Parts: sequence; C-alpha cells; structure tokens
Amino acid sequence: MSQIDPVARLIAIEEIKELKARYFRCMDTKDFAGLRKVFADDAVFDAACSLSIEPAADAENWVHSGGDTIAAFVESAVAALTTVHHGHCHEIEVLSPTEARGVIAMEDQIWDADGALFLHGMGHYHETYRKEADGWKIVTSRISRLRVILGASAVE
Repeated sequence: MSQIDPVARLIAIEEIKELKARYFRCMDTKDFAGLRKVFADDAVFDAACSLSIEPAADAENWVHSGGDTIAAFVESAVAALTTVHHGHCHEIEVLSPTEARGVIAMEDQIWDADGALFLHGMGHYHETYRKEADGWKIVTSRISRLRVILGASAVE
C-alpha cells in the first residue's frame, strides 16, 4: 500500500462521511434520484438483515446488484413509509487515493402509512467505497443488526 498524504486521507474521510449522510437524507426525503447517485454502477447492496438480526430465510432475494437496481429496491421498500435514519461513529480506512472501506453505526425508525411504528433498528453498515470522476461512491453495502423492534416486539 502506498503512503497516503494525511491531509488527502482526512479529506477522503470527510467526503465519504458526506456520501453516507446523503444516502440517509435522500432515503428519508424520498429523493430517489439523489439516492441513485451515491451508488457505483456496479454496486452490491446486501439487505438480508434489514428486518431482523439474522439473515432472511430467502437471503439471496435481499442482495441487489447495480446502482439502478439498488435505488429501485430502496424506493419500493420505503416510498410509502416515513423513515428516519441516523449514521454515526464512522470508522473509515482509506486504502488508496481511490479506495476505502468503513463501518458506520446506524439507527433507524420506520413508520407505516397509518403512522404506527413499524420498525426501530440499531446496527451497522459495512461498506466499501470507490472514488470516481464525480466523487466517492458506495461499491458494497451490507446491513448488520444488533437489535430490531418490529411494532411492539423486540428481536435481540
């Protein structure tokens, strides 16, 4: 691995933090065109643990490939819902001037169309990133959960 200038490293970390903040904001504000822009064209999104701490029985159906497919999946999953996502405690390792990986702690709350709390979850996003001509993009993203509350039921 080549030596990365400390200032360039810090700038990359801040740009990746902004990328993940944009992901959360675009999802919560239903800006799906903006959400599409955070993903690389060849991105892979593993949402098998979106609704529980264990992977879904049909986990292969929760892995989506391609930026357009990922954005469409997220839109179909949350368009009719009210969502609030928070990301914090970013651990980002810059591997090269154009590659990085990270773990971002997260908490989300999702309400159904009637305003009832559908899900309250806590966990992490495990991701890789690539710097492209128009900025950093998410290349791989996998959700892991530590706790999920579905309606009034907690899963630990």
